Amino acid sequence: MEFDCKYRNKGCEYLFRRFLESYVEVCNNIVTEAANSVLMFEAGEQAAFNIKTLKIEDISREFEKEGITISIQRSEKKVIFHVKGLPVMGNKCRYCDILRGFFGGLSRKHIDTRYYCKKGEECIIKGDTECIFIAELIE
Repeated sequence: MEFDCKYRNKGCEYLFRRFLESYVEVCNNIVTEAANSVLMFEAGEQAAFNIKTLKIEDISREFEKEGITISIQRSEKKVIFHVKGLPVMGNKCRYCDILRGFFGGLSRKHIDTRYYCKKGEECIIKGDTECIFIAELIE
């Protein structure tokens, strides 16, 4: 009888340890995903400031070389980037975080330093082929 009791307790210890290990792994994945998202956003912003452009529209030619078309709409408090030709996974484009930082950075660089594409926002998928990034004037 003692053997059976010890065996069950040992099984519970292993089960609990596996549970804790799984929990820690999930937490690490969540933290890593969030950290990667922020890093990609920051990298996009930095790229926008480092790339040599005289006006915001100059960027379209560089993307067209890769088969990606960009059209830009400006309003009083928004700059909307319509991007076609990006690879899409699920409900967001593959490069959502880095491009959100990039287009926000371009808007700040060429229009007004108060423009910003929100970090928490995902790009808006229009159909299967177009992503829309919105840089808003933050006052």
